[in-house]
Amino acid sequence: MAFGVICVLLGLGVGLWWPPVTTASVWSAGPPAVTPIATPVAGFADIVASARPSIVSVRARVVGRSATLPVDAAATVDGESAVRNGSGFVVHADGLVVTSRHLVADAESIEVLVPHHGRLAAVLVGEDVAVDLALLRLEGAPSGLPTLPLGDSEDLRAGDWIVAVGNPYGFSQTVTAGVVSFVGRHLRHGDLAVTSDFVQISAPVNPGSSGGPVLGLDGRVVGVTTKAAVAAQGISFAVPSRTLKWTLDAMNRSVDGQVRRGYLGVELATWNAPGDAVAPRAGAVLVGVVDDGPAATAGLRRGDVVLTVDGFDVADAETLHERIVNGAPGSRLVMRILRDDHIHASITATLSEMAAIQAPLTWN
Repeated sequence: MAFGVICVLLGLGVGLWWPPVTTASVWSAGPPAVTPIATPVAGFADIVASARPSIVSVRARVVGRSATLPVDAAATVDGESAVRNGSGFVVHADGLVVTSRHLVADAESIEVLVPHHGRLAAVLVGEDVAVDLALLRLEGAPSGLPTLPLGDSEDLRAGDWIVAVGNPYGFSQTVTAGVVSFVGRHLRHGDLAVTSDFVQISAPVNPGSSGGPVLGLDGRVVGVTTKAAVAAQGISFAVPSRTLKWTLDAMNRSVDGQVRRGYLGVELATWNAPGDAVAPRAGAVLVGVVDDGPAATAGLRRGDVVLTVDGFDVADAETLHERIVNGAPGSRLVMRILRDDHIHASITATLSEMAAIQAPLTWN
């Protein structure tokens, strides 16, 4: 067997109650601050000027044990109280703001600095722990706030130009630029049993940048800044807009704003074989199985190769990953697997749900 180089550990996210949004789509309402640019430009000034009215700074105050943990290197600690500084952007004209979940986790109060409108109180109305996204609602927000439209991260290619805007170390509206370094980089989510694919970018990212938008040349959001390699330069990561759209849809459909994702309790890698009558050419190999997890309970073992799920071919680890994390907790996966050169036609596993756990301590 030849194992792929990317391993993933799967789980789910949960959220908090928030008042239902009356519009059909969370991110489509309101006048966008950005007029998409028809042709590439020599510089990024026009993109930044159009986007800035929608880009905000986020301050979250935490107390108690959470305040003593260095959840964000941009936090200032004063005894048993700390203030985390981060970024965000308006995604709905009624005052909905996207930011990073680790920034506002366990916050006693949240304050958002909105361009031309000053500081407004905000409440956490939704979160997706699995991909480190949170949704805030501004209290007393003025009507018709300019919003940033979401682009298509599926169209990104390595080498495409991008612009990141955020609040690093409290320096609001800081602009950095770079290129897409890698599309679909799978990363483990700290101490959560979950991964997701991220867009790797070369734009410099520092503590306090988390939650800020990553913009394409048309001025649309193609990612949300979420983390950086601490000991490296020019290695940063963003949640792709495709994932953000899925999360916002899930929040909007839910009566309580919670995002629930499936959890199987496996670590995956893409598997490739020469292919013959017994061994197909591709699948997802289980390089790890969590004790007492749903996969172990179903009888799956380390080294099993998942060939099909619910009758559909599994081309790679990503195919199975998507089916798991986008599956509803309690739903069943019927898998055909290869084990010790023998095909097992039907193994059924029931997805469980990941509970909210402490946010990773090393995220920006």
